[in-house]
Amino acid sequence: MGLDFNECVMKGLLRRVTPSKEKALLSMKKAERWLDEAEKNLNSDSYDSCLISSYLAMFHAARSILFKDG
Repeated sequence: MGLDFNECVMKGLLRRVTPSKEKALLSMKKAERWLDEAEKNLNSDSYDSCLISSYLAMFHAARSILFKDG
């Protein structure tokens, strides 16, 4: 069975951060740039690069939520 969030914090696998609207917005801007990059890669038939750029867009979007919520 997996660990819950509080167990992960106690074991040092995760850490809590102070909520930051500024960091959330910066991360969302990165997500938008990666999404633009993914679209360019898709239009030029660079599918592997598109996949990586899409992943990074999703990563930064999720990170933005984590920064917002702390």
